Amino acid sequence: MKIHLPLCSCLLLLTPLIAQADSLIVGTPGDALLATPSGPSPNFGGTLLTFSNLTPFSTFNPSTYASEGITISSPDGLLVLPYSTQTNPPNELFDNSSNGTANFTISLASGTTGIGVGIADSDSLVNIVLQALGAGGVDLGSAFAVTIPETTVNPGNGYFVVEDTTADIRGLQITQTIGSSNYSGLAIADVQVAPEPSSWVLLAGGLAMIGFYRLLKRA
Repeated sequence: MKIHLPLCSCLLLLTPLIAQADSLIVGTPGDALLATPSGPSPNFGGTLLTFSNLTPFSTFNPSTYASEGITISSPDGLLVLPYSTQTNPPNELFDNSSNGTANFTISLASGTTGIGVGIADSDSLVNIVLQALGAGGVDLGSAFAVTIPETTVNPGNGYFVVEDTTADIRGLQITQTIGSSNYSGLAIADVQVAPEPSSWVLLAGGLAMIGFYRLLKRA
């Protein structure tokens, strides 16, 4: 059996695009109460929505950021409230549920390798489920169960990043199934989307090497 090193190199370049491993990063939310307001960490250097341009106490239009390839919606409707401690100005999108539950859907026009979201709550030890979405809004991998921390410097606020080795993430669903009508539900303080993934560079390099190898065989 002959082993062709150029062909093996090509396959190695394509390996990151074949193997997929969803992961969750529990990051650090921004803190607008600091003298110099911080942003969410990790920072992708891509699209970051902080809702600072929205009118407080208005009803949020899900297609507000459609030009940036992002839509945000909830069956209960979303309200713009000026109560965020993660961003400055302190706008956040509040799930207007009557029973304290929440069901956000963040949809992307194109795939990405990572999507992050700052989440705020006013309940105690809120359990939330984060589900990455693929093309067509189908579940991508397993869901992640998270708890909003209540004992940190910025209590009741969390920042979470869902990542994939390929640009397969087309959205994120955030649900809180247990709530109380005596408490407000969840709010999103910011949304971050990773920039154009380097995976496509690897893909182009791998295909180029395959083409070059074929030319060598013909020569």
